[in-house]
Amino acid sequence: MKSLRTQIAAITLVSISLISGLVIWVSLQVYEGLYEDFVSEQLQSLSDNMAVDLLPYINDAPGSFSIVSVLLRLDEYENIEFAHVYNTQGMLVSSYMGDATSTAPFDNAGTHDVDEQNHLLSLDYGLYVTDGHIQIVKMIGNPELVQGKLILSYKIKNALSASRLDFTLSTLPFVLIILVLAVFVALELQRRSLLPLFKLIDQMRHIEKTKDYAVAVNIEGKSEIKALTSGFNSMMSDINQQTALVHQKNRLLTRQQEQMEKLANFDPLTGLPNRQFLMKSLRIELAKAKRSHSDVALLFLDLDGFKMVNDSFGHDVGDKLLCQIADEISKSLREGDIIGRLGGDEFVVILTDEPSLMKVEEIAHRLVVTLSTSRMVEQWKLETGVSIGIALAQDCSYNPATLISNADIAMYHAKRSGRSQYILFTRIMQDNNQRMIRIATSIYSALENNEFFLVYQPKVDATGKVKSVEALLRWYNPHFGMVSPGEFIPVAEQSDKISAITKWVVTQVCCDVPHILAQHGLDTTVSLNLSASDLQDEKLIQFALSSVEDLGRYARCIEFEITESAYLKNFQSGNSFFEQVRKIGCKIALDDFGTGYSSLSYLTEFNIDTLKIDQQFVSQIGKSERSELITVTIIKMAKNLNLTVCAEGVETLAQANFLLQHGCELLQGFYYGKPEPLEVSNNIELTL
Repeated sequence: MKSLRTQIAAITLVSISLISGLVIWVSLQVYEGLYEDFVSEQLQSLSDNMAVDLLPYINDAPGSFSIVSVLLRLDEYENIEFAHVYNTQGMLVSSYMGDATSTAPFDNAGTHDVDEQNHLLSLDYGLYVTDGHIQIVKMIGNPELVQGKLILSYKIKNALSASRLDFTLSTLPFVLIILVLAVFVALELQRRSLLPLFKLIDQMRHIEKTKDYAVAVNIEGKSEIKALTSGFNSMMSDINQQTALVHQKNRLLTRQQEQMEKLANFDPLTGLPNRQFLMKSLRIELAKAKRSHSDVALLFLDLDGFKMVNDSFGHDVGDKLLCQIADEISKSLREGDIIGRLGGDEFVVILTDEPSLMKVEEIAHRLVVTLSTSRMVEQWKLETGVSIGIALAQDCSYNPATLISNADIAMYHAKRSGRSQYILFTRIMQDNNQRMIRIATSIYSALENNEFFLVYQPKVDATGKVKSVEALLRWYNPHFGMVSPGEFIPVAEQSDKISAITKWVVTQVCCDVPHILAQHGLDTTVSLNLSASDLQDEKLIQFALSSVEDLGRYARCIEFEITESAYLKNFQSGNSFFEQVRKIGCKIALDDFGTGYSSLSYLTEFNIDTLKIDQQFVSQIGKSERSELITVTIIKMAKNLNLTVCAEGVETLAQANFLLQHGCELLQGFYYGKPEPLEVSNNIELTL
């Protein structure tokens, strides 16, 4: 209580002191202004009288006693600096130097400082206040007949200082008395106003000691005190209820904290550890294994065909499938093994306690078998598989990020090797992965440096005449050497660079068409391949159609080859593309027939020109009766649908005779010619 009173008293004293000081400062400013005006008026009057008295003697000789006697009147004024009298020619007639001056206007020779004289003479008639000095310039005579000039300087600064000190000393006692009275009155009024508040504080401290919150406080005072008392009583009555609510909220916060920790560390869909918790657990297990010089195996699982489930049946079905798979993985593991979900359809399994390689492969095999079986989700029977990459901690010096990366690389090798299998990481895989990365980063520079080139493989009829050629892409890199299309095309598709390559191929084929037609005849067909990624790229499709359309009437020589699987994956966009191709007169060939879904219904839904029999059937001619039967069946079906049949991969005379005997119209393979670069002729008479 005393502390509060002391603080209030200090605030009051400081406030009144500041206000009093401000009032005194303002008073001094006003006083100085009034004093300056007063002195200016006095000097104006003095200079007027002196100018009148000097008029009769202005033409006397310099230093005249009459003029000096007039100037000596200034001795009565304490702060006069100097007075100068000039004639009409600007010559100094006489000069007076008062006690307040700091420099003498005359030197020993009796001449006035030239700069000072010029400055004074340049002043117009009037009054000037600058830097604590008042200077008055008066005309001697009248405006019609000027006889001279009087310049009077007064040091107002000294006078103001003395006057200010006198004013302050005279008013200070009264100010102090008023200040003390004001502080006393203010403190007394504040004490009386705050007395109810202090009583309330005393009562509150009493309640705090006794813990008797049921006591009602009744203190009279102003409306604010009454409101404060009422609020205090209300607070006391509610305190027990608030205490109970606090305990309840604490329990709720505890549960929420547990839920937040679970959300931060566990996947909300499957309930498995998430990436964050999994990495934390992996670091702990690797640290233990490193100390004991043991090993840890990590399995990287990626579901095969999960994207198709999501696209075909919806994400709700996909989520339920993931939950089932998570349960099946957990049941297939040993006690103590750790399973987590990285995201999407990717799972990670940490096998601890230094399992043997045989045990690791046994668990991986069990997971492949378990997850490759069909399962019912709602009313749907779903078929999925799993590709597993295995990596060991000792192979990566117990680095968690490298361990996961190695398992991921092995998993992608498993997918490329046919899916639904497991593969153990090796250093060769890492080298291959680095090579893939280097290939991916070199594609754009390869296009800029013209490292890609086209070769053409002929397609001949029964007489051996070339009826068509297929454009095949090749790449020679100074660092990699010849890079196989089977290697760089998948990399380009994964890195979204396939469209740039396809644009280059389309452009180059359109440039080569005149040379091909000049070499093999105007009825020759030029085939180029489009991938599944190309069919999904609307800008690329429009570029290809525009480039081919620029060939004019020779656009009919272009044939687009699309694999069966690529067409069926992009059925809608494929049909739209086919319609546009037909409008400009191009042909359409279905490549690798028999290796995809082999759903024959789509053959009746759109007009296809050529059906190409895949080389895996051709290679079995003379070896497998079943393959021969399938080949013959494809040829007959194509004939009945009025389609041209082309067999690729023909390498022997026996294969060629068998195909021709059963009605195959076009043959393509090493038996008739390998892919060769185009021989460009400079003499072309074709007009596009």
